[in-house]
Amino acid sequence: MEAQRSRGAIVLVALLTVALFPLLVGPFFADDYLHIEVAERLRQALSGGWVLHIDTAGAWWTPPGMSVEYFRPLVVLSFAADRLLYGEHAFGYHLTNLALHAAGTWLVWGIGRRVLGPGFAAWGAAALFAIHPCHTLAVGWISGRTDVLAGVLYMAAFLAYLESRAAGGGRRALLTAGTLVLFALALFAKEMALTLPAVMLGHALLRPEGEPLARRLVTPALAAVLAAAYLALRIVVLGGFHPPPTPFAYHLGDPGLAWHLATAPLLYLADFVLFVPADPMATEPFWRAHPVLLVLFVALILQTFKTSLQRAPDRAIAVWGLGWMGITILPVLMLTIGEHFLYLPSAGYCLLVGSQIPADPTALDSKQRRSLAIVAALVMVVCVVRTTMFTNLARESSRTIASAAAALQAAPSARRLLVEDLPVAAALAFPHAVRLALPGRDVDIQILSLLSHVMPGPGDYSEVAFPDPAHLILHRTEGFLGSYLERALAGPRAAFQAGERIPRDGYEVLVRDVSDERVHTLGVTLFDPAHTLVLGGTEQGLQLLTARGGEPRGSTLSRGPEP
Repeated sequence: MEAQRSRGAIVLVALLTVALFPLLVGPFFADDYLHIEVAERLRQALSGGWVLHIDTAGAWWTPPGMSVEYFRPLVVLSFAADRLLYGEHAFGYHLTNLALHAAGTWLVWGIGRRVLGPGFAAWGAAALFAIHPCHTLAVGWISGRTDVLAGVLYMAAFLAYLESRAAGGGRRALLTAGTLVLFALALFAKEMALTLPAVMLGHALLRPEGEPLARRLVTPALAAVLAAAYLALRIVVLGGFHPPPTPFAYHLGDPGLAWHLATAPLLYLADFVLFVPADPMATEPFWRAHPVLLVLFVALILQTFKTSLQRAPDRAIAVWGLGWMGITILPVLMLTIGEHFLYLPSAGYCLLVGSQIPADPTALDSKQRRSLAIVAALVMVVCVVRTTMFTNLARESSRTIASAAAALQAAPSARRLLVEDLPVAAALAFPHAVRLALPGRDVDIQILSLLSHVMPGPGDYSEVAFPDPAHLILHRTEGFLGSYLERALAGPRAAFQAGERIPRDGYEVLVRDVSDERVHTLGVTLFDPAHTLVLGGTEQGLQLLTARGGEPRGSTLSRGPEP
């Protein structure tokens, strides 16, 4: 039996390694650069919380002081350990994520053995968890460490709780203590671990296992007390509750809240069932623009998921899987959708699907085996394709950062870098990434505009003109500040008005033309053009828009290659 389990564990690791291998060779991406900086300020991050300063992203339209505050000391420690071991080599950070995902997969297998019984069904659930495409972002994005680490500790705590139910005497007390310790660690990794007491309570009610109700409620009650103590500690450390600002989260009274609450669970379900990513920059805007298609898509999702529920071997299993999914997703329902949130909830879905597989693989006839193999191969292919696409996006971001760093190296006297039409892939933490590429270089890095689409077309770029050496004019017909990322960097501030001036260090932005609540034309005044480098996004990448002495290259930006 032990040899069989060892072989099963090895096969699971092999499956997830093949499915996610492209991610191992990917570079740092977006918030990863912030985590590296936070790891350098370890003592401050542990004692005062981890503050994500949005106003350091370099966008002129971000209100001063805008930030998102977290209390996740275990995540900070994990990145500090990676920084110590791997320095600035992304491979090691990816390897840690992959190792955590392997642990998560084994834990799903362990939970499956307790919930579904020993046999092939539990292993099948773990195999689906290992290669499910919805884990691409959580595992492949180094910053997804928060969800993976919290998920692993959460499932370890729940498995310890399940084992304690079958134990007695001193071993039960020891396993209960282990459950609470692991739960505390999960809380220190991410706030969504708060749902564990509710999951344990639901399991205790669904699976009495011959225990009196009072005894079944002891561990969930202790975990609830621990959750309350964590919330109190978090409030003390952060100086308040500090929910994320708009548009990172929705708040009561927000105009889009009803739409979000109606569609977010369905988009998450689509990621589980049909592997369509839940993404605020791509899929969500598409569905908003095509409501009829959304209705048809939702009908397909619900019908497919209904079939999964009906095929569960008994009602208790269906309720258990649905309960796990629903309870674990609750803490993030008020947040803007993000696929990385699905790491923990997906365990319930995978166990629900796994329950439909016979415990004994010999019970499958040749046709069923062939069908199961085809489905597994398709899931694997989808996962590989999505991981490859994500890695390519990260590489595109890395190339943009490298080109900005190269431009600064070629202009040693430049004290400020301004970038217009920065590609979306490189936008998050862009100044931090460039500074990491140029250690010791004291330069102010600012963003004048972002491209609105992940894959822009020729008509998506701004028109740029230079009336005189110290002034730029940016115009975009579709308008600026309309995409999710642009709105995220703007926060909850009021819409800009024509004639409004926004002073920044070294330059000033004048909002020249606003219509239909969209900014269409911007004027930029450079206070020190001789020491300001301006780069513009083109189909060929970032290109220099100013001469090294500050003189413009021409009256209008050419979008062709550099002469």
